[in-house]
Amino acid sequence: MNSEQSFGQCRQTGYFGAGDNQEMPPTKSRTPDVPRNLKPYFLCLLKKGPHWNVITGHEELMPQYLAYLRREMESRRIVFAGPVTDEGETIAVAVLEAPDLEAATAIVSENPGVKSGHFAAELHPCYLPALDGVQVEY
Repeated sequence: MNSEQSFGQCRQTGYFGAGDNQEMPPTKSRTPDVPRNLKPYFLCLLKKGPHWNVITGHEELMPQYLAYLRREMESRRIVFAGPVTDEGETIAVAVLEAPDLEAATAIVSENPGVKSGHFAAELHPCYLPALDGVQVEY
């Protein structure tokens, strides 16, 4: 698979192979400055999609999007998410917990804003310190 793969409105970059999204194996020599509790996640960058400015007929999009976020965060498929406030092309970020790219793509593909073309999503596999204790409250 090449380094950029298209999935409709969802695009992932930096793909490192099916099944590679698992905990990092322990190394023989530890570097004291590298965290021991790294876990695989997917970083999702939401950008302005081709229908970003189309409002008429989509008045229910924001409530649907917020309900989607709550449902996905309560199920821990999305660990956390939030807006990017600098008025650029990237409008939000999210960290997803999924076993592989296919599952992460399925989560993002259910986003009402991605479905409508208002958002375009990029998925990037990454390793972060374990976020098991992070909890979003409603």
